[in-house]
Amino acid sequence: MFSSVRRAAIVWYATFLCLPVALLAVTPTAAPLPRYTVGDRGQSLVRTLVNTPGLNAQGVLAIWKAAPTGVIKGLVITPELTQTIVGTDEFPFVYPADINGDSTVVGLLQRPQDLRFTRAFKWSHNGLEVLPNLQGPYASAAAINAAGTVVGSAQTSTSARHAVLWQGAAPRDLGLLARGDYSSARDINDQGQVVGEANVIPNGKPRAFLWSGHTMQQLPLLPGGTFCSGQAINNAGETVGSCDLPEGSAHAVLWKNGTIKDLGTLGDEDAPSTALDINREGQIVGSSEVVDGKLRAVLWQSGRLIDLNTLIDRHSGWLLLVASRINDRGEIAGRGMYHGAIHAFVLEPSATLTR
Repeated sequence: MFSSVRRAAIVWYATFLCLPVALLAVTPTAAPLPRYTVGDRGQSLVRTLVNTPGLNAQGVLAIWKAAPTGVIKGLVITPELTQTIVGTDEFPFVYPADINGDSTVVGLLQRPQDLRFTRAFKWSHNGLEVLPNLQGPYASAAAINAAGTVVGSAQTSTSARHAVLWQGAAPRDLGLLARGDYSSARDINDQGQVVGEANVIPNGKPRAFLWSGHTMQQLPLLPGGTFCSGQAINNAGETVGSCDLPEGSAHAVLWKNGTIKDLGTLGDEDAPSTALDINREGQIVGSSEVVDGKLRAVLWQSGRLIDLNTLIDRHSGWLLLVASRINDRGEIAGRGMYHGAIHAFVLEPSATLTR
């Protein structure tokens, strides 16, 4: 979970790693493509491109929705059952961000009138747990792994925002890059590797980072670029996100084996794209602009960039805008236009298509 990425949520690191950079070729092959059926999960409120619902390995979706009273409630949705996550009296707005295989949900709780004050939460069959802060008024949980370890960000007593890990009773401050003053964790895999973004000088642009248990390591930029944001990491350590180009637009990228690959865009080089999730098979999902700021949900598979709208029934009534999650079964969650409103969807692979 910005050009395509919110620049306010991006930061940087000082020691630039001079690692090789490769452009991912997007050339047609005869590799089989999945076909998908679209499952409607109801109208969905949009926050930002990277504030996304959660999807676990069983296809269970964790999302937020406005109640008739105007309060934002969290929902845990399966085809058979919908459960509601209710916030606290002080923080009634609930924004789920991730869900693991045990259907434990994490995210943030928010005050309705003062958005500066938030709390990170974890919810399970045992109920709602408010996670401790780093002495500041702000905390947000972004991801949870199979072991129940949670990552996100929290404000310190000096009002700086730091990446944080919750494991046990107290939060762990994951620190900063170089001389930076900001960091934020976006995802954690089952090996405990954390990715996110951090700046390298105060108020500077963010860089993508990898944290593997001790210190943050900056991930490489694209040639001539100035910022990156890491969004997701799979259990093989492959990381996706977005980075800017010298011309100013941002492209989706993949970091793998010490290299960075430009994943390209559906439009021309000036059209931004962003990668938001990657599964164990290396399938990547996100969004890309095509023309005049119009978004399309996309899939990167076997070196190919595919508009997901071409892989569903063209008479379905859907226009898929953002694909934000993909699980290891290949199911994809995201948002799109349906009957004139923004709806959440889950795509289920139904067959393969050779092109």
